[in-house]
Amino acid sequence: MLKGIMEFAYLLEVDLFWMFLILALLLLLGIVKCLYPWQPKWKSKKTKDKSGNEVTIYYRIEE
Repeated sequence: MLKGIMEFAYLLEVDLFWMFLILALLLLLGIVKCLYPWQPKWKSKKTKDKSGNEVTIYYRIEE
């Protein structure tokens, strides 16, 4: 696997340090995303009133 990463970095003409840094940051992002999943807290709904104006209503999503 290490040789494949080195060949890919050579193909892109990028220094090997930057390739490993990007891979490490992507791995860290994946770990943080698994530990702290993002859940939306608000929901919006667009409707029209009797006059024809567009109205946006915001709802709070309860857990």
